[in-house]
Amino acid sequence: MNRELPCSADPPTDLIPPCEFRPLIESLKAACERSPLVFLPNPGNWGAAFTAAATRSLLNRSGVVFREIRSLSPLVLARGAIFQETLMLGGGGAWNTRYPSGYKLAARASRFFRSVIVLPSAYGAPVEIRGANLWSRDRFGSLDHVPCARFCHDLGFSAGRLAGPAPAESRGEFFRNDALSLRAAANTDLSALGDQRSPLQPFIEAVARFEEIHTDRVHIAIVACLLGRRCHVYPTTTTMLADLFASSIAPHFPEAVFHGRLPGPCHQNS
Repeated sequence: MNRELPCSADPPTDLIPPCEFRPLIESLKAACERSPLVFLPNPGNWGAAFTAAATRSLLNRSGVVFREIRSLSPLVLARGAIFQETLMLGGGGAWNTRYPSGYKLAARASRFFRSVIVLPSAYGAPVEIRGANLWSRDRFGSLDHVPCARFCHDLGFSAGRLAGPAPAESRGEFFRNDALSLRAAANTDLSALGDQRSPLQPFIEAVARFEEIHTDRVHIAIVACLLGRRCHVYPTTTTMLADLFASSIAPHFPEAVFHGRLPGPCHQNS
């Protein structure tokens, strides 16, 4: 199963520069010197597979030594306790009262691992977990809920320019069909068709075939930007997407459009 990123050979012109991920990488390297690092990709939809692939790529090319696990099995938890390992939990948005799976995973792991590092995520509620090092993927709502978190862009952006087929159609609509949706979308919810272990190529090709993308899904918006497509982003019932757009998309992808109200002023926890 191919979980690698189809990156373009073209030089990036409008991407987030690698130096903006450096504080996170330096923090992870320091943690690696204290204890072994274990990476658990965030369980989720097809967008989670993209985040996981971009995270692996960033860690590997940055020289961060880690091993990857698929779940918090009893054996994994026992090894974490015996060898005093540090868990890196992949970034995601399941840190709110409706979708609390990220919080539950980190809280459980904190009872066994030496420490827990939560890679850039969106927090919709306060988080109190012993020994947790929290990173936020936005400078707005997440830092209102978790002021101690440090900002770093969603690690999907670290993938750089993506390669995909030439556009075959003008307009693609990729809206969610779940409880966070603000619209009665007639389209198929692409993100819901896969999970964190699904192959990436079909996901990226589905987005790449359109010149202009309309979406309220975080990682479809990120993929569209990295493909160089015109991207129109729409709000959901939470501020999660607006916060990410204002933190990462608006400053680096000026042609992208958000059809809603953006937050401000931002926090500077970088």
